[in-house]
Amino acid sequence: MSRAAPLSAPDRRANLLAAARSVFAQRGYHSASVSDILEVAGVARGTFYNHFDSKRDVFSAVLAELMGEVLSGVAPIDVAQPIPEQVHANLRGVLRAMAGTGDAVRILFTDALSVDREGEEALAAFYTVALERVERALKLGQAMGVVREGETRQTARCLLGLLKEPVMQAALAHEPLEAEALADAIYGLLVAGVLRREA
Repeated sequence: MSRAAPLSAPDRRANLLAAARSVFAQRGYHSASVSDILEVAGVARGTFYNHFDSKRDVFSAVLAELMGEVLSGVAPIDVAQPIPEQVHANLRGVLRAMAGTGDAVRILFTDALSVDREGEEALAAFYTVALERVERALKLGQAMGVVREGETRQTARCLLGLLKEPVMQAALAHEPLEAEALADAIYGLLVAGVLRREA
């Protein structure tokens, strides 16, 4: 039987990233070690250090990868097409991306804050980008007459919370994230609100 061809450098790095992501998701940043990552990846220590300087370095790469996946779930709004359907599709896209990360989403919402100042800054940068995108979409919606007038920054923060909190609670409870049902629930809140005015 012939041996499998050795992995290329990019494939080896991707393998290490996947292993690190799995280890961080299961054990958390502080309890994980480079040895744990090596065991899951099935590589020697030297191979790890050919690609990453430290546990902190590979954590930064995992964090960047997760952030990219979540943000990739949002498509630009096409003003020539019906807006509500695009908003609903973007909700589904973001939540599918989060569901696709499995327990790794915990890295985004808890571990990044507890690692060090650099982790906190990376998470702050992620939220800055996300907040600016949501606020820009709200302002565009106001200009088009599909979003009610009002302050947009706090509304954008509340909308991010509507996404983050159910995802985080599912991760903490080790429950699967029901992306479609959650997208529908959030969309329903956006369209109809919660309280009836006559109440």
